[in-house]
Amino acid sequence: MHELKQAIITSAVGCIEELPTDTVKQRYRFAPDFIGFSGHFPGYPILPAFIQILMALTVIEQHRDCRLQVSSVQKAKFHIPLRPDQEIEVECQQREIGNLPGCAARLRVSDGLASAFRITFNEKEDGRC
Repeated sequence: MHELKQAIITSAVGCIEELPTDTVKQRYRFAPDFIGFSGHFPGYPILPAFIQILMALTVIEQHRDCRLQVSSVQKAKFHIPLRPDQEIEVECQQREIGNLPGCAARLRVSDGLASAFRITFNEKEDGRC
């Protein structure tokens, strides 16, 4: 998992942007050889839902400077397949979801909203929050 998260971090374009209402944004661009495309799918690579969720978690971890663990994923909708070399904007609005810390995440590309979901998380025992 560490290798995958590191590959996501190194695919960031620019810095995390802080917006009002506890919202943060980060842009990514994944090369065709990005490990997350491996086997999904040969000849027509698309970014798996798991990677999209991990991207949102990574944005929150970097912003908060701590390690988190996903507790739940809710209301996940995936509208547009994400392909190599697309610029993907990840927007995370931090908020409580069912009495747990979490965020509402939206991933956008030039064609529109690619996916949206809510995640709740806990601090990892070795986290720094």
